[in-house]
Amino acid sequence: MGKRVLRYLVFLLYGIVVMAILLAWNTKNGWRVPITPYTVWIFFSWLVCYPWLRGKLGYLFVKNDRGKASNGMTASPWQYSIGSTRSIGEIFSLAYVLCEHLLISLLLILFGPLVTCALFLITLFKKRRS
Repeated sequence: MGKRVLRYLVFLLYGIVVMAILLAWNTKNGWRVPITPYTVWIFFSWLVCYPWLRGKLGYLFVKNDRGKASNGMTASPWQYSIGSTRSIGEIFSLAYVLCEHLLISLLLILFGPLVTCALFLITLFKKRRS
């Protein structure tokens, strides 16, 4: 248990450093991280809500292999509706998955506290009913 807490604190420190770099502003007096409601929201969302949401909603980050042939090529949804068939290689599939995961992560960071509260309330209401 102690190693897990220490590991979490180390990752929390890494997250604080990365967030400070991303949210820093260059002013006449040097680099500063302004403490505004936005930065507090983002820090709280990324450092507290996002790890829990990533574990709880992990299925959002699983690659969907529907339409994948045995040779590693992905079939286009419109492949059989046109005269000539084409396939999309793994490089496009990888780029799509990276963009999809980036968008999901961005949405979870921006709306993390709201999603966390909603999931908490849903869980609470389900437990009260049973």
